[in-house]
Amino acid sequence: MSPNEYITLEPHRTARNKAAARVPIKSGDVILSDSALVTALFPAEKGRRCDYCHHLPRGRDRLLKCSGCAAFWYCGVSCQRKQWRTHKKICKQYNAYTASSEYQTLDSREQTDAVLLSHLLAQVHPPDSKSGPESKDAIRIFFDLLKGSSPGINNPPFCGDRDPNISQIAGDIYSRFGNNNFVVHSHLTAYAHGVFPLASRLFNHSCYPNCVVKYTITPQDGVAMNVVAIRSIAYGEEITVPYLDPALPLETRMNALRMNYGFSCTCPLCTFQGRPGLTKSLPLASELGALEDVLRKYVESRSSDNQFNVDSNRHPWAGIPNQLPALFHEAYLPQLAETFSRTSHEGDYGTALDSGRTLAAYYALIYPSNYPQIGMHALELAKTAWNYVVSQEMSSTSPSSEMGDVEACAREYLALSRQVLERFGPEGDEDGPLEEIRVLRELLQC
Repeated sequence: MSPNEYITLEPHRTARNKAAARVPIKSGDVILSDSALVTALFPAEKGRRCDYCHHLPRGRDRLLKCSGCAAFWYCGVSCQRKQWRTHKKICKQYNAYTASSEYQTLDSREQTDAVLLSHLLAQVHPPDSKSGPESKDAIRIFFDLLKGSSPGINNPPFCGDRDPNISQIAGDIYSRFGNNNFVVHSHLTAYAHGVFPLASRLFNHSCYPNCVVKYTITPQDGVAMNVVAIRSIAYGEEITVPYLDPALPLETRMNALRMNYGFSCTCPLCTFQGRPGLTKSLPLASELGALEDVLRKYVESRSSDNQFNVDSNRHPWAGIPNQLPALFHEAYLPQLAETFSRTSHEGDYGTALDSGRTLAAYYALIYPSNYPQIGMHALELAKTAWNYVVSQEMSSTSPSSEMGDVEACAREYLALSRQVLERFGPEGDEDGPLEEIRVLRELLQC
């Protein structure tokens, strides 16, 4: 395994190893860049993105389809040639494979993993003597990953030769990548799965991590994962990333981690949410308004005390009012997020700002400082506040003082979004949130 200036592997009391900081790390540092061994687009993305580099054409650019199967699409000859060493092993069989009942009965996520397994099998068997040293090193690290511990899970159907030896190899491969693949996203919207062996080998999970991952899409080049520090990390401290969304309900997270990864999480967030005595039932609708007011005031008072600063490592639930854990009920967050999304898109901006403010406070309880979803939501709130100002100015129904207050809120939300997302950096496709921030800053003259 190649040495890294930021990371060293050390023993761990329950996991195989832990990645520890070799030196002090600053918030915003990219501490690792790992190229994908293989990737597979979601079925809905096929034909929209290049199957090799994931580039999303713009303007008059068009993808070219493989003349052999007409099911894989590329930016051009360069991308097709780079993937041909593996694609040629499944090209002629691919359409029959995706039309088979075995494949068709799978859901979208399972279909993506089935294609990912096919790509990976084609990549490693038989070994390609023409592969470069980086590819060989990635394959070696992949086979150093531990097999999954969940019994009775069969690998999905794969495209390619079906002789018994190949089937055995496929089972061995799936046992390693089934719990080690990553969801690839652009602007935090998932569009593919990928295998990044070095990242899988190095980083343990935490629902309250100090790092997050982002993906770099470079036309005619492979997709890369970058691991970014979201706060300062001390020398010797373990470096962790989230394997799933920390905002998922505790029971959902625990079940997913046990099923997919074979462990139970004991991070600070899981320990807090799982402690005895926390309210398990969803509050009545008549109680929600008062609870949400307590939530907003609690989070905003802590923010004014600078306890949610950009490098804060203090857990935001320390000293949380006794009634607030009731909002951790699994039904509450989806309901709140749906209300904000619906009203912000339908033009009920007053309701959207109210629910969005509550959602921002909830995220501040769940996510660590500078978690990218905080920045994305703050940007949506800034856009909603701006839309509210514009709509009211057009109707001339609100006093200028109220519009000034809302416009000030828009600037505050935009500043928070900029603080988080500029630290996270560009991700995925061109433009995106950072370009939206630039445009909105011009509109708000800030």
